[in-house]
Amino acid sequence: MQKFHVSIRFKKTLIAGIKIGIGTILAVSLAHWIGIKHPYSTGTIALITLLSSKWDTIRLTIYRLLTFFVTVVLTFGVVYVIHDPIVSFGIVLTLLFWFCKKFKLMSTLAVNGVICAHFIDGRNFGYENVVNEFLIVLIGVSAALLINQFYSRKMTQKELVHRMTQSEKELIQILDSIAWNLERSKHQRLELKKYEKHLSSNLELAKDFEDNTFQSHTDYYVEYFRMRLAQCTVLKNLEDKLSRLKLQPKQVHTIIHFIKCLNRYIMDSYEPIQQKEELKAILNKMRQEPLPETREEFESRAILFHILMDLSAFVQCKQRFIDDLSTQQKEAYWKLENE
Repeated sequence: MQKFHVSIRFKKTLIAGIKIGIGTILAVSLAHWIGIKHPYSTGTIALITLLSSKWDTIRLTIYRLLTFFVTVVLTFGVVYVIHDPIVSFGIVLTLLFWFCKKFKLMSTLAVNGVICAHFIDGRNFGYENVVNEFLIVLIGVSAALLINQFYSRKMTQKELVHRMTQSEKELIQILDSIAWNLERSKHQRLELKKYEKHLSSNLELAKDFEDNTFQSHTDYYVEYFRMRLAQCTVLKNLEDKLSRLKLQPKQVHTIIHFIKCLNRYIMDSYEPIQQKEELKAILNKMRQEPLPETREEFESRAILFHILMDLSAFVQCKQRFIDDLSTQQKEAYWKLENE
């Protein structure tokens, strides 16, 4: 019997919907219990805030509480000068937009618009009403802040490790195709677009994991998939050179052997020290080879040399990734993958 597979995107969407439901219920219930006016507005604010990541929720909570006072002052000033509520509302929102745009606080505009509407509708700027409106914002963002602490960290991390393994398998197949093309002097298209699409999707999931995890060094997965995307770019350049290779110089077999060796060390925890040494030896050997006798052989040898340069850049992408890792990251993530 085939096992039913539920995608990580569906799981995360399902969890996000449940969090929104619980968060809005919590906010409105608390507002009702305290007895504030417009209790359902707390649910709206909770909803808007819950659409953000953990880190963004904290940042937005601070910004929305601070800009609340700006909204109160602007609304009071405009209403005091212009008595038409509809015109006042439009002018206040215009001023709020300019303010938020200037200080890069656009994410607070919707919540401030709700508060502005309450003040203009009631035309009451007394102490109790200001406190009431402040509590609406406070309860809404606090409910979101609490609920957003629940993040499917283990599920997401498990999925990221799985996607790393899959990306490595895809990469091995691509390198095998390159070796096959060189060995048979043919040009079989590489699945680079498909591979790049998968990597971009994986990078987005890695960014989501980083934004929702308070632990240090969680940028590991982001940097890993950026490294693979950089390697993918190198392979695109290499594919173009493969299509222009006319002859098959004898040096091809050395490069084929090198590519097959690369496949054994694709995993992220393998530092490419041996590959760099082997590349250096191949290049030195090629420089000592007799000069080509025909134009076609010269062009093929030149293309082959550039393919080697691309393979060198491919290896360097991996080396830079490992060099930038901290000791803590190596211990934490490489141990996790080997478990």
